[in-house]
Amino acid sequence: LYNTIVHCSNIKYSIMTAASTPPIHVLRGILRHIKKTAPSSSTAAAATSQSNSGNELSLHQHVISQYRQSISATPQQAQHLRKVAYDYLNLKKDLTERGRLHELDSGADMKLSPRELSRRAAARAGLQLPVMDEGHVDQ
Repeated sequence: LYNTIVHCSNIKYSIMTAASTPPIHVLRGILRHIKKTAPSSSTAAAATSQSNSGNELSLHQHVISQYRQSISATPQQAQHLRKVAYDYLNLKKDLTERGRLHELDSGADMKLSPRELSRRAAARAGLQLPVMDEGHVDQ
């Protein structure tokens, strides 16, 4: 794959490909996603946290060992490994974005109370709802 430059209205757009992205950038991106997707120890139980941190560590070590092995690979193998790593990084980015969008689309009306929905709608319009007592009911 080649780095493609598209000329459109005197603006240059560069499309990043596996051939144009430095391997160290791909490695850092993958390691960043591994670190970001690991659950924090404060939200998980102690036993689950230890097994997850062990899985994260082994995945981290596996990625680094694959990177080190690719340094001594033949040019064809190195190119193939770069493409696989770049595709994996894009897959992780896309899945993260899809999960974020799914969270947004999952129906706030099912998750939030009517009061919170009203407060957020008012805030989007630049308004504030009046403070009401919890026991007070309008008639």
